[in-house]
Amino acid sequence: MKTPINATTLRQHWHYSWWKYVLIIAVSLLMWNLIYSMTAPRTPDDEKLDIYIYGFGNEETLQAYMRRIHEEHFPDLKEINAMFITEDEYGPMVLSTRIAAGEGNLYIFPRDTFQSYANQGVFIPLEDMEGVVEMCESAGLKLERGWRKNQETGERHLYGVPVSSFKSLRSIYASGEMYMCLRIMNPNEEDAEKMFRILLEDGIRSLHETAAEEPAPDASSADPENTEKPAA
Repeated sequence: MKTPINATTLRQHWHYSWWKYVLIIAVSLLMWNLIYSMTAPRTPDDEKLDIYIYGFGNEETLQAYMRRIHEEHFPDLKEINAMFITEDEYGPMVLSTRIAAGEGNLYIFPRDTFQSYANQGVFIPLEDMEGVVEMCESAGLKLERGWRKNQETGERHLYGVPVSSFKSLRSIYASGEMYMCLRIMNPNEEDAEKMFRILLEDGIRSLHETAAEEPAPDASSADPENTEKPAA
């Protein structure tokens, strides 16, 4: 004898079997997401740039800055993706996964994180990039902490440049001492190096602008004991 379908049997069925429908919906959504991820068109690595900043910052300011650079300097590049990896409890795991997977073209790190990864030799030696060391030194940047020893080869290289004093970048991130690096084995090396130079040049230019905005010393505040007295 078949069970009649009425309000009572429907309520009983839903009471005991509701989780089955929730499970079916969840599995369906998971499968749809998986299929979409596998079939969605992806921009080739040599037609985009990925920039990761490890820390907290202003997302809106970052994206506006990247849009301007994209329009002015990379009109033929399909994508420039800039994003923060937050320094929370999951941050180290996310960061190490990104680097181990070969993701990201350019990174900006706090000092301790930079030195840890630089010692593993995962960044490009910047002294091999024409004019970079000279540009930094002429701007008064202190590069000592950017030189790190590769634990595998024992060689010292300039793996990062300090960017904390750059007004052009300080409005973006809110961390302390930061270093900018280029990942080794870069799938879009030409554009990545170009982006590095643009950020470096913008930063150095902002240093000069900041210096020009600083008021000149007030002569009235000079030490009277060291002020030359007019001859009698």
